Amino acid sequence: MNERYRGPCLALGLVMAWRLTLLVFTSQPIPENDAFLFDGAVVNWLLHGQYFNPSLAEAFPISGHQVFAAYPPLYQVGVLFWMSVFGTSVLSALWMHLVMFGVAGLLAVTVIRSVFPVGPRYALAVLFLFGVTFDDRPEGLAHIFGLLTLWLTAQGLCGKVRGFAAEWGIALALLGALYTSPIVGAFYFGAAFLTRAAAWFLGRQRIHFAAFVLVVALFAGITLFIARAYPLLWQGFLENARKTPVCNGFRIPAATEILKLGRTAPVFLIAIGLLPFLLTQRKRLLADASGDIPWLSLTVGVAVMGTVMLAAAMVLASPNYVMYVLFAQVLLTAGLLALGWRLAPGNRRGLWAALVCCLALVSVRAVGMTTWGLACAADVSRSAAIQLVCGELDKSPPDSKVVLSSAFLYEAARHRQVTAIHEDWVQPARRGQPEDFGGALLRLRPAELILTQFDYYRRYQPVLEDLKSRRELVEIELTNTARTPPPDAFKSFQKVVQHVSWAPVIVRFNWKYAAAGR
Repeated sequence: MNERYRGPCLALGLVMAWRLTLLVFTSQPIPENDAFLFDGAVVNWLLHGQYFNPSLAEAFPISGHQVFAAYPPLYQVGVLFWMSVFGTSVLSALWMHLVMFGVAGLLAVTVIRSVFPVGPRYALAVLFLFGVTFDDRPEGLAHIFGLLTLWLTAQGLCGKVRGFAAEWGIALALLGALYTSPIVGAFYFGAAFLTRAAAWFLGRQRIHFAAFVLVVALFAGITLFIARAYPLLWQGFLENARKTPVCNGFRIPAATEILKLGRTAPVFLIAIGLLPFLLTQRKRLLADASGDIPWLSLTVGVAVMGTVMLAAAMVLASPNYVMYVLFAQVLLTAGLLALGWRLAPGNRRGLWAALVCCLALVSVRAVGMTTWGLACAADVSRSAAIQLVCGELDKSPPDSKVVLSSAFLYEAARHRQVTAIHEDWVQPARRGQPEDFGGALLRLRPAELILTQFDYYRRYQPVLEDLKSRRELVEIELTNTARTPPPDAFKSFQKVVQHVSWAPVIVRFNWKYAAAGR
């Protein structure tokens, strides 16, 4: 077995062994702050027979009280199949996302093995999967559909799949991505389209774009049909879209956002830096490129669309969108390795050194999870944390309100005597209004907050410090169960390593006024 086949498979095996070990011994990655937004409706349906997410009721009345429609539905279908078999616990959700990660990683390796030329050591590219450590949202499934799209597109350029069936395959895969995560779906739509456009330009071949026309027509038609035939679903989607729009207006990126870009997607910056060299070598590259058209085109498509996505994340959209190019970064790294093999055999060590430095950057959080995260798990494990949370919920007065982090809402959904509220969504979702979590707590008057270390230090610590000074309104008892301080507790580490501790922060309130606003 040559290096193109063996190396990537061994690298994927190494990454999966690390992820499996991390999950078994430390229950990481811990669910992100908004993970239960997407899982809660299915959990509520399986436990109580109602398809909405009660923990969102304060922010999204439709998705929290009537029917969950805050996001496209395909991810929820996958969650339903999984949790119907393996249960609705947070551990079940963690295993589900490990499987999704493994499938997406396998698809990335399949693209490399089937498209890129023999010679370079592509194991380095696959090791960039160490950078995928926040993957418990619908985007995990959307990447599977998207990578399948790129594989089908590349297979078509290789002449292995053709015709009407191939166009339908690409169209259905893209629709799957779009109806799982519209932003990720749009990214893979652009990457696949640009891959075919690059093949037409480089090879002067007749390339069909029927799949993309088909996707646009079907997506527009289906969406319009849903909006007209099921207006409640459409209004439920708009509830979330108004609060979290794709574009927030032009801005100059902050220094922390630029650092996040450099740490998360440095290979795209390397590709931009190599552009002048590639332009000077274009004649040499295209002189006899007929056999290289598929991988060259795929590299161009991923590089251009990824750069567009990253630029949008810096100046128009959420900076978190830089996370959506991580699987594509694996393919771009493979493309740069192949380009270095073709064009600069004398400078291969320099390219390797640059890419190894990029790998070190993207793996910072993975190292933190394996070291600091292991220490936090030894301090308070997931099972111990869940036991503490369940004990608090069991002691809560009937009909009391409890604000919880996503990681603890899976268990809170079983406790029907309390009203569990998602800590991210404690106030009505109104676009353009500043978030006022202190005011929301004064209005809700919850009996408790039960937060992860990440959510406590990220958002609620300053809010609670302010409330402590208002003794005429409330008395606060705060218990931080972490004996080992997590990185979230230190400002210098909060942007480097995040969210590696299960230890809950429990805040009990004794409110001294009868009604909100008095």
